[in-house]
Amino acid sequence: MTATLQAPPAADRPVIAHVGVPGLRLVRSEIRKITTTNAWWLFGLASLVFTGLALAINMAEASGHIDRARDTAAVFKPGRGMGAAEIAAARAEFAQLHDLHLQAVNAAGNIFTSGQFFGLLLVMLLGALVITNEFQYQTATATFLTTPRRTRVVFGKLFAVLGLGLVFWLVARAVSFAAGLLFFHDMGLTNSLSEWPVQRALIFNLVAYLLWALLGFGLGTLIHSQIGAVVTAMVIYLGGFVGGIGVFNLIRTYLIHGDWVLTSAVVMPPIASQVMVSPERLYPQAAPWWVGVLVMAGWSLVAGAVGILLNRRRDIA
Repeated sequence: MTATLQAPPAADRPVIAHVGVPGLRLVRSEIRKITTTNAWWLFGLASLVFTGLALAINMAEASGHIDRARDTAAVFKPGRGMGAAEIAAARAEFAQLHDLHLQAVNAAGNIFTSGQFFGLLLVMLLGALVITNEFQYQTATATFLTTPRRTRVVFGKLFAVLGLGLVFWLVARAVSFAAGLLFFHDMGLTNSLSEWPVQRALIFNLVAYLLWALLGFGLGTLIHSQIGAVVTAMVIYLGGFVGGIGVFNLIRTYLIHGDWVLTSAVVMPPIASQVMVSPERLYPQAAPWWVGVLVMAGWSLVAGAVGILLNRRRDIA
């Protein structure tokens, strides 16, 4: 006769209630990772410096344009040897330069979106660093083990990136609004915030910050090296704008003689971004603002989709 010893029944594992919404916890976690490094305040300080410099330049330029538009004694004088078409074009340009309302609207659009050129570059770099930090500090494994559902982690990173882009936009616009309102009050002009070109510039200025942050997020998934991602981002942004205009000008001058060549430069993301946020045409042959919106949205959404897929499927060691 044998006796069978039975182990006591195992106690039920205690259920630990999660506090808060899971998605929000992941977003807060990703933001906390960024704020524990020096990158966020260095980038924030750089954004303020560039916004201040851009404000000084834009207000000085706007002051000159407004003073010229107020010069009622100026008279149009066609140059010698100009044809009828050239005279008509010069007369139209003269009328625009001396249209006070038009110059005030253009000045408002530029002043209230000051700092956007380098501000967009900074949010792009920050978006890339959100991803590359995981590999730089070797925290990717712990992140995905803690939260096995990669989709949640990826979207947590994505919303953190977009949130940082929004914060950078809000800070830059708060500074430019304060300075701009004082500027127009001192000039004795309305601030033109009720004008659609100014409103459009502000709306798509925000869109640009979010799209460039998304583009940086996608870039960070493709290049895990922080140095490689930063260098590539700067080449895409700065080289794509300056070099892109130069290349399309060379093509227009020596290969294909058509204004549509310069218009097609909008396919470059930095040029598309500037086209969509400019209150007036970026250059005479520039594409309409809505084309810039579509091109920039296309690049950013493709980059973001690639980033999401790669982060979900890539093995993390």
